[in-house]
Amino acid sequence: MSEKSSRPVVLLTAIGLEYRAVSAQLGEVRGLTHEGTRYDIGSVEGSARQVVLAQAGPGNVRTAVLAEQMRMRFKPCAILFVGVAGSLKADVELGDVVVADKIYAYDGSKHVADAEFARPAAWEPSHALLQTARHALERGAGWRERILVDGLRPACPWPEVHFKPVAAGETVLDSATSRLRERFMREYNDAVAVEMESAGLATAAVLGGFEMLTIRGISDRADGSKASADGGGGQQIAAAHAAAAAAAVIAALPADEELAGTPEEAGTERPGSHPRNMKQINRADRRGVVNAVQGGNQTVTHGLPE
Repeated sequence: MSEKSSRPVVLLTAIGLEYRAVSAQLGEVRGLTHEGTRYDIGSVEGSARQVVLAQAGPGNVRTAVLAEQMRMRFKPCAILFVGVAGSLKADVELGDVVVADKIYAYDGSKHVADAEFARPAAWEPSHALLQTARHALERGAGWRERILVDGLRPACPWPEVHFKPVAAGETVLDSATSRLRERFMREYNDAVAVEMESAGLATAAVLGGFEMLTIRGISDRADGSKASADGGGGQQIAAAHAAAAAAAVIAALPADEELAGTPEEAGTERPGSHPRNMKQINRADRRGVVNAVQGGNQTVTHGLPE
């Protein structure tokens, strides 16, 4: 791969076990500290690109800030968030991998005396990265050979991969009957997983003009059983599955100039194709309907009537 085609990939995680799972996929690792943040820089098998790994900590705000810092420092071809999530659907099993094809920021709302009206935002990730992920993960089982749990290749069963929406907010959900769970069923019924960072990354991608993708391993069912699932190693297994999937996606990435919306050279934009030309617009009408428009794609969410 030529120097022109070898801009790095940035991987973000929230917690230590996610970081360790991704780090296990890297070879020839060296450390770097920049503006107080520690990075590991290495590569994944099958790719000549540098991979830059950092731990942002939990939450959308931390993720957005660190993503922008890393964009400025490393000028990556893409930033991926790799971590764990809770399942919202019975058919999305523990250990499965979810690649987000839509991201909801579900916390937005309007409160009045006797009601709450949903005012979410929604983003779709990079089309080129989604296509790469489908090629790497959906059209073959080879990526599963990359899975390492505590440094070892586990026995079957292998995880399934789902290309579905996720919901990202600032709340840890661990109840099957809470008001938040009911809200997901009513207003975000297509979301299959819940987590706490992807909305921040999506916001940074729109404002900073970079390609992004979220890859999550399912560690619990967000239904009150989180403690037992975590105690049984669910987070480590889920993080290992997500990390293996991310490594496979990186190995399958085309050259920079073939990634839709990626500048052919750092600092150069192609008019009409770069994410900086994308707009994310949220409009709420008097009936509680929220329209989120980004890059020509429109999402309509129906809230409660005012």
